[in-house]
Amino acid sequence: MQVLENERFRVEINEFGAELTRFTSKKDGTEYVWKGDPAAWKRHAPILFPIVGRLKDKTYTVDGRPYEITQHGFGRDLAWQAQKISGTCAEFTLTPSEYTKKMYPWDFICTVRYTLDGNALKKEHIVKNTSDSVMYYEIGGHDAYTLCWEDGEKITDYYVEFEGTDALSRIATDENVMLTADRVSVPLTDGRLPISRELFANDAVMTEGLPFRTATIASTKNRRRVTMDFTDFDYFAVWSPYKDFEVPFVCLEPWSTLPDGNHLDHAIEHKQGIRKLHPNESEILTFTTIIDE
Repeated sequence: MQVLENERFRVEINEFGAELTRFTSKKDGTEYVWKGDPAAWKRHAPILFPIVGRLKDKTYTVDGRPYEITQHGFGRDLAWQAQKISGTCAEFTLTPSEYTKKMYPWDFICTVRYTLDGNALKKEHIVKNTSDSVMYYEIGGHDAYTLCWEDGEKITDYYVEFEGTDALSRIATDENVMLTADRVSVPLTDGRLPISRELFANDAVMTEGLPFRTATIASTKNRRRVTMDFTDFDYFAVWSPYKDFEVPFVCLEPWSTLPDGNHLDHAIEHKQGIRKLHPNESEILTFTTIIDE
């Protein structure tokens, strides 16, 4: 684990997957990141790279050649090289191997830098194409934040708030949870999407075209707020596993690219929002989580 710490919060990041595992308040010990209980979901905040979501027929093609890759990519399932920059900053780097080349043909350097500043945790995703051809990639967050911060609360006391809109354009899925070209309007009350078990009966609430790229978890019973600013990401999802019990966390998920759709072919360059880097080109996509107590 790499630990970042200031007078207000303590953050822990696992070198395996470069995954945020704890974001703890020093005020009262509240843990804001999901604990990873496998009864509900074993992960905390995996990094999605170099793809987001499922693939049609579990396959994508590059110049007509097929490749199979694990859901959400291999980034979450490998050890990253860690470097402590300071007491409040650390970065983690992933490079290709024989294992990754079987699933993803390009050479790359993917670096994720975490910086704790007051009550804000910034996560920068720096991707560089070190191959000699145009590289296509996707990247995203899947950060699980706890609910029920105070004793006696229920998940139905919570909501996700979106600024400047009274409805979400939800991307519809088919019976195999593959995206379709259809969109469904999800009405909001004062910008609020109420949390309930049934909200996730058809998997994640995936949306696009938000007027402001922020989302806030809040409660009707307390004044705490967890806000994610994802200005660099075009797509966003809210998710929690659909179980036969109420799961006390919600994932806030900024995505560079949408998961695969049943209306698309297998070519990676045709995926909606796909990122493209020329040889030796790099870019940074950042999102920041702010906790108000």
